[in-house]
Amino acid sequence: MHCFGSIEDTISLNKAIKLIKHSETEFLTIYTHGNIDKYESINDFSIGYSGLTFQDIKPHIELNNYTILININHAVTVDEAIARTKTSSRLIGNHWIKLEVLNSELTQPINRFVIQAAKSLTEDGHVVLPLINANEKDAKTLESMGCVAIRVLMSDIGSEKGMLDEKTFRSICNNISVPIIAEGGLGKAEDAAIAIKCGASAILTNKALFCNEHISFINSLKKALNN
Repeated sequence: MHCFGSIEDTISLNKAIKLIKHSETEFLTIYTHGNIDKYESINDFSIGYSGLTFQDIKPHIELNNYTILININHAVTVDEAIARTKTSSRLIGNHWIKLEVLNSELTQPINRFVIQAAKSLTEDGHVVLPLINANEKDAKTLESMGCVAIRVLMSDIGSEKGMLDEKTFRSICNNISVPIIAEGGLGKAEDAAIAIKCGASAILTNKALFCNEHISFINSLKKALNN
């Protein structure tokens, strides 16, 4: 899994399409950081921070090959996360939600707020993939709510510090039955390999892709995971 660039990135349409296809991702992430109250359909939503929209991307890929994930990115309150989810889900016609409620620095999720938002959204019929700091009790709570996967922070978002609490991460992977996705702080291919060896079902990467030569980094990831 991967997101699609940081605020500083400028990504051409050609590079974006190559990245999506070469990564072999099965998910296409739709961002909700714009003024979505003015949007009319899925075509208006951003694909990352690069200025590209879903309308730009869709003629160049086989949409049936991807699951659309609605990324509730940079929400800092429970109410904001829920409101954005409901608006975007209605416009996009999809209930798969990549949920986060972050601190003001946008570097870490606030677990108790994520749990509150996830409870409301799962009860409302959404398919929720929440992001939390590594905490087994909170992961079990989210699992009991019906979250289909749980994203667990390796280290601060964008920090590229890799796995900081391998013991807790491994315990979560061993004791939670839903897929665990390692996210945040991935700086090199070896960080992904460590997460997989701990039991992660998937890796979500963003900044590392765009701070490296895109295709070579993806190849390094594949090699590390195969090893």
